[in-house]
Amino acid sequence: MKKATQLFHTMEKNNPDFPRHGKIISTPWKNSPPDTPSPQKFSTLWKTFFHTVENVPSPLNPEPRTLPPPLLMGILNLTPDSFSDGGKYTDPAAAEEQAHKLVADGAHILDIGAESTRPGHDPVSAQEEIRRLLPVLDRLAAGNFKTPISIDTRKAEVARTAFDHGAHILNDVAGLTAPGMLPFAQSGDFPVILMHGIANTLPPADTTPSETIAAWFTSYIPALNLAPERLILDPGLGFGLTREQEIAILDNLAPLTALGWPLLIGLSRKRLVRHLHPDTDPDLVSAQLSYTAWRNGAAILRLHNLRPIKQMLDGALPPFPES
Repeated sequence: MKKATQLFHTMEKNNPDFPRHGKIISTPWKNSPPDTPSPQKFSTLWKTFFHTVENVPSPLNPEPRTLPPPLLMGILNLTPDSFSDGGKYTDPAAAEEQAHKLVADGAHILDIGAESTRPGHDPVSAQEEIRRLLPVLDRLAAGNFKTPISIDTRKAEVARTAFDHGAHILNDVAGLTAPGMLPFAQSGDFPVILMHGIANTLPPADTTPSETIAAWFTSYIPALNLAPERLILDPGLGFGLTREQEIAILDNLAPLTALGWPLLIGLSRKRLVRHLHPDTDPDLVSAQLSYTAWRNGAAILRLHNLRPIKQMLDGALPPFPES
């Protein structure tokens, strides 16, 4: 099992400024989003929802400050019923091909999941998750796949089996609350993505979700007895939050980045994307919102399609066109 220190050193080799356990530079949003109808263009979204943000590249401010590049996490769903790509990669050969495509498009981490977490999904057994996962993990291992693999699961049995077959990072949407998951996390020295989500939904009336989630992390993490440098935090966009709360979190990442751990943002193709821009390519909108999150302190961006965000980071695609 690869140690967290080795994995992070690998990441730092490609990205020397990758923040480990140390305060991430953050520029907080200045205003809260008003109750405004869904805009028709992203430039309208930018000006209407997000207003003026210090040092963020936009039509309003084309001279950005310098930030370390984010780590890109490519999503590989092996499920027949995921909300955006269910059934596309259930064949191991197709999944392997997509894994290599994600790496070619810029993935630093490959996140593999074998159970849908969409609203109303049908839970599957640990045995079914493992049945879906192992052929893909074994194909990647046989092909000498070099990119670190995170396993997206809530089940300790699945996580343990995946690590035995080459996984490096645990991504648990249930925040280590399922039976056996915390002892498994405590048994190794691998990175753990800790999500505030399924097990800790917010009341709909909560108007300060970033502060509430930051307070939860602050109180919850010490009880886990995990080395601090192993942790990556995820506020859980799309999990038990209202649309207004999701916008408020993106509008104010500062309480989360101020905790000092790398912050992961995963909003790809989710309800918020479809709501804000129903008539625009969801992968483009996902990239634009993710880019904005990075400019405000997010260290890891989790997306189904990495090409748009990579083009934005490389300067080949304007993140916020005026048209």
